[in-house]
Amino acid sequence: MPLDKRKQAHIQALQARAQSGRQKTVVFVYQSGGSYSYQLVNVIFRPQASIERQIPARDGQVPRLVYDTLLLAPLNTSFVGLVMVADTTVSSAAGVQVARKYQVVEAIPMGIVPGGTRVYAYLRRIM
Repeated sequence: MPLDKRKQAHIQALQARAQSGRQKTVVFVYQSGGSYSYQLVNVIFRPQASIERQIPARDGQVPRLVYDTLLLAPLNTSFVGLVMVADTTVSSAAGVQVARKYQVVEAIPMGIVPGGTRVYAYLRRIM
């Protein structure tokens, strides 16, 4: 049974309230043409848990890390033209240069509402 607009709004409001205390401000670095732009975004960072070395991967090899960090972003966050995510609150070239930087492996909208309620972005640390 599809959700009506009132239920969708309720789910999104509950999710925003649940995430409000766990958010961290990071800088998204976008490139358009030959210039870079920096945007502060409130997200949730979750480092990947350690993997069990006794359980092999599907191909029988030693399991490898696919991503370093899971980033939960609001649904209206744009990943078009995103070059990197910098773990800093200074939205300038100098602030991004000294921060830990992550590359987006994949960004997927997730959630119970059609079209998603948040974006899961899998990140790999690059510096």
